Amino acid sequence: MLQDTIINLALSKDEPRISADRSRCVRMRFNKSACAICTESCRTKAITIDGGIAIDEGKCTECMQCVSECPSGCFSIADEDFPALLYRLRKNQNSITHSVLGCKHARDTEAHERTSCLGFLSEEHIISLTGYLGKPITLNLTACSGCRNSFIVDTLKERIQSAQMKTSLDVGKRIILAENNEELVFEDVSLDRRGFFQALKTMGFTQVAGLDKAEVEIPASYTAKRLPLKRDLLNTVVKKLSAGNVAAGILHNYAFTVNAGSSCTHCFACIGMCPTGALKIKKDVEGPGLLFNPSLCTGCGLCCDFCPAEAVSVYPGYFGNSYFEHDRCTVEAFTEHAVAGKQ
Repeated sequence: MLQDTIINLALSKDEPRISADRSRCVRMRFNKSACAICTESCRTKAITIDGGIAIDEGKCTECMQCVSECPSGCFSIADEDFPALLYRLRKNQNSITHSVLGCKHARDTEAHERTSCLGFLSEEHIISLTGYLGKPITLNLTACSGCRNSFIVDTLKERIQSAQMKTSLDVGKRIILAENNEELVFEDVSLDRRGFFQALKTMGFTQVAGLDKAEVEIPASYTAKRLPLKRDLLNTVVKKLSAGNVAAGILHNYAFTVNAGSSCTHCFACIGMCPTGALKIKKDVEGPGLLFNPSLCTGCGLCCDFCPAEAVSVYPGYFGNSYFEHDRCTVEAFTEHAVAGKQ
């Protein structure tokens, strides 16, 4: 079919490699940080962080473990737009029982949408797939057994099980893993004449745009505040599920609380070090102090590591009532939130 031919041509171009933004890496922001999540998760030892973060393309298998594991969003996949993917998957579900998500490297397998290696799906991504899509989704893993990144199947199982235990979202029933063709249920999404030519127009525009894109390096700024995608995805789910125990479970297991102790000298070095803007200065009649927004915190611990007075602490979990707002960052506020979480 002409449609299949066009899609295959569109997918035949080389896939983009993983890029690293050193301004997001906690080790690059503060050289005394002990974070080594990326090097520990990389099975081929393709990542080095001594003297600067680098990826050895000769060793990298693009399993996307570094992308999914880094809490600060240091690693990214070029031209990968997960929010847009979520939208297309949800739109597909208007005409089929459930969507199938596959890997771009396994082009001969059936899928409604494709991404880079599914190893990029962190627990936060899995939670967003469960919370945003109205129906179950199948991950097509039928080609994984013959792939150099076959270990990703076990990783996905562990993440799904962990998300199930932490959120009570029925993740295990909503994210279906098809490891062989017998387990895969695939329905074609029918396009009428108008829909087909609209898809053709959109795909053609995308291809031309890709060819015309200038190879311009955007300078990274260590002072820029940016929230990693997976934290942004989690916040979206929390907003959607704001009422009930599900959201509380997510905050308990995936959010963090920062506490500034009595030894804080209000030097505010932690504010400049924070890569996401979770901390800011409190200015009122009571005098200077710290304000903390848990929805912007990834738990990287830079504020704690960098504090010269050793006054800042980071704790897993959030129990307060102001998750999306800056609130007092004091021992009293921390105690109030902890008590509220036990009630």
